[in-house]
Amino acid sequence: MTAALAILGVLVLHAAWLGLAAAAVAAIALRRLGAARPRERYAVALAALLAVPPAALLCGLYPRLATEPAAAASGLADLGATVASASYSLAPATPWIGLVWALGAAWGLLGLAVASARLARLRRRARLLPAAAAEPRLARARGQLAYTGPIDLAISPDVGVPTVLGWRRPLCALPAAALASWPGDDLEWLLVHEVAHVRRADVAWGWAQNLVEVALFFHPAARWLARQIRHERECCCDAAVLARPEALAPYVHALTRLAASARPSLRPALSATGGTLVSRIERLVDPTAPIPACSRGLCLALLCGALAGAGALAACETEEDDAPAVPALAAPAPAEQGDAWQLPAEAQAKPAADEAAPTPSDAECDYPIPFIAPPEPEPEPAADTDGC
Repeated sequence: MTAALAILGVLVLHAAWLGLAAAAVAAIALRRLGAARPRERYAVALAALLAVPPAALLCGLYPRLATEPAAAASGLADLGATVASASYSLAPATPWIGLVWALGAAWGLLGLAVASARLARLRRRARLLPAAAAEPRLARARGQLAYTGPIDLAISPDVGVPTVLGWRRPLCALPAAALASWPGDDLEWLLVHEVAHVRRADVAWGWAQNLVEVALFFHPAARWLARQIRHERECCCDAAVLARPEALAPYVHALTRLAASARPSLRPALSATGGTLVSRIERLVDPTAPIPACSRGLCLALLCGALAGAGALAACETEEDDAPAVPALAAPAPAEQGDAWQLPAEAQAKPAADEAAPTPSDAECDYPIPFIAPPEPEPEPAADTDGC
């Protein structure tokens, strides 16, 4: 468990500087694209946010990818060996970072589940309009966007603006006063906006964005990217409405009416009041207006923060790798080929002393009294050679 939390902590550390880097790249790209290209701006911001988790996994689990391609290739075949050989658990703070992240992500998932249950309840309470009443109001949207897929219209007392629910079987919930008091032209242009959300599969992409936001709940740059994505998503649908030049005046009038009387939108549902409504209206009136959210100072601050974070993390890893290791007992080096292992000098001197010591004779070994030396053998008498 500690090793898993340590790996999570390292991934969080990598996600911190990678989130800043992704936000810096997105801010620079958004600044260069300008306000007149909402689709490209939306794609850049969404790609930058969704790229952070896989990039953190890549940097955390394969730290030698840039320096040792062969080792990284073998690590792809044996993930367990790569993770076990990494020194993540040596950092005492990483398990605590992983634990805090796990608790925060669990809380975020719980909030997302509660919001999903609330939207499901809202959908159950909505009253579906029959096809004979819904299709005439959807005719302009279907014709302008060339959309022939399924979509239902419903009246709901829980919404204040047109709101899209679901992505497999989308439902556009209208407030109770929409059919009675709203001008018919306003409602039809707002329905074009909502059908544009359905045609672009914005609900599904929005859920993916919400999951990444839960994973990066600790990151202010990720929250900034999420706000940009929501704003650019609504601007893309505004651009779909304004594909007809005569739509500008009635559509701006409809958005102004919503801004004056609308209730806050329900997340993660999509509505015409999403994003920054006042900024959207200003962009509709003047598409060449500067975008204060992507100033030069913000781009520079994000870039410097990413470089500083990456450098600090690399320095911490280097200092940990350069720590003096505990000396291990060296095994005796083998001698040259053909020789036995070299023995210590004392061990070599002992056999030599044993060879020099006198060995007892066979008579001493066979004598029955072990502590008494046997008597000296008597010399044999010399042979008598006289008289021969």
